Amino acid sequence: MNNRKIVALCFCFLGYWSQLEAQFQLNGSAIAEGGGCYQLTQTQNVQAGSIWNLDKINLDQSFEAVLEIFLGCKDADGADGIVFGFQPVSTSIGVAGGEIGFGGVTPSLGVEFDTFQNGDLNDPEYDHIAIIQNGDLNHGGPNNLSGPVQALATGPNLEDCKWHELRVSWNAQTQALRIYVDCSLRILYVGDVVNDIFGGDPEVFWGFTAATGALNNFQEVCLSYTTFLDQLEDVVLCPNGSIQLEVTGGQNYEWSPPEGLSNPFIANPIASPTETTSYTVAIFDDCGVPLYDSILVTVDGDSSFVDLGQDTILCSGDFLLLDAYNPNSTYLWNTGDTSAIIEVNSNGQYSVTVTVDEYCFDSGIINIDVIPLPTANLTADDPLCEGSSLFLDVTIDDPNAEYIWQDGWEQSIYEVTGPGTYSVTVSNACGKATGSITLEYETCREFYLPNIFSPDNNGLNDYFFVQDGGDIREISYMRIFDRWGGLVYERHNLQSNDLLAGWDGTSRGKEVSEGIYVWIMEGFFKDGEPFLEMGDVMVLR
Repeated sequence: MNNRKIVALCFCFLGYWSQLEAQFQLNGSAIAEGGGCYQLTQTQNVQAGSIWNLDKINLDQSFEAVLEIFLGCKDADGADGIVFGFQPVSTSIGVAGGEIGFGGVTPSLGVEFDTFQNGDLNDPEYDHIAIIQNGDLNHGGPNNLSGPVQALATGPNLEDCKWHELRVSWNAQTQALRIYVDCSLRILYVGDVVNDIFGGDPEVFWGFTAATGALNNFQEVCLSYTTFLDQLEDVVLCPNGSIQLEVTGGQNYEWSPPEGLSNPFIANPIASPTETTSYTVAIFDDCGVPLYDSILVTVDGDSSFVDLGQDTILCSGDFLLLDAYNPNSTYLWNTGDTSAIIEVNSNGQYSVTVTVDEYCFDSGIINIDVIPLPTANLTADDPLCEGSSLFLDVTIDDPNAEYIWQDGWEQSIYEVTGPGTYSVTVSNACGKATGSITLEYETCREFYLPNIFSPDNNGLNDYFFVQDGGDIREISYMRIFDRWGGLVYERHNLQSNDLLAGWDGTSRGKEVSEGIYVWIMEGFFKDGEPFLEMGDVMVLR
């Protein structure tokens, strides 16, 4: 709908986004759209929507938050904006109007993205960012901590029907709050937020509010990455075991230390450490700025025991049993199955995690490639017409299949240029099949028009029309003229063998006189060859 460019740095332990959405309280017009995205307001007046995480965060600790915001497609008649806020009061905050659902919330800290110019709040003429406290959006008052500044480095309009990347960075040691939009640092505030705003209590809720009033806009936010949420969970791995670590959404990745990883520069390396190791991943976003997360892989318990075998080719119709059985264990396959053994018969990668005594686990991965049984059904969709060729096609859905025709041709498509018997053998890892076909020339250009017809309504020979056995694809037009060159009949886009579309011996509603009439017709034969034919016909009454 809105050409959203998701930069989702989703740490894909399955179910992460559904767990994330369960952690938020949704209020008013807010709707969870899935994938970490939330619609805060629709294009309706007097709406308020907010989402608040149910778990407080500690502002004594630094954080990074990367998300995308969409402020709608209306400019002059759009309103009102979004606030990224922090407050210890409640998870049910958010009211409509020009204060963007954040007005009057005390104590609070908010990053305001305002798209409407309210004169009573001392708003500038451009869509702007400001850092405010205690729910006071008046930029001329003491609660305006920094800004307002133009939201975009490239222009004054944030309601441009585009998604914009937002990064909020809080350094607890330097007490610096930085706001980046589309990779550009737009605003900076340095202050003792915990003591000056929250009375020494660092524990606050975090979330987003948005509102509309007499004007409106579609306003949405998508969470890409926050250090607030637990996304990479520590694991215990059996000796000699392995696990696939996976992050997505970055442009580049760098895991450290590299020991025990299949490739430290990809999103999803296989980790096989020989000893307990803490891995940190740097995920470089579109701006080239790294984000960090870490996972502790503890090596303990029994030795690795899961072996699903080598990657396998299956023939269509066959199946394979994947066996991960281990005594006193539980199982979770990426198919959702929880049994020790599953049956598979389709393409894909299959993986299983086996947990022993809820402590040590091992995992296995296997790739299955299903290929079709070979077939060699030779049929000709078109006739073999004199002077032309046709193609026989026995292609199957297997890039490794081999084809051998009667003359040694080794491609799946064969051009026939003359009559004869043609045969082919198709083979792959699942077997072979042979087929043949005998083709004869057809003229492909025969039709019949009578030279006499009697339009006397006796049910016999009352119409003059083209007759054939299927050799004519279409008749572009037919015209008939009298002896003086006068046009008595004309039809376009005719089909052969259509009696009622033929000439009934009348012109302008009156019967024509007996005599000789000249016809001309143009069209295409079924082999694609064009024709222009002429002749005459006698009308008898």
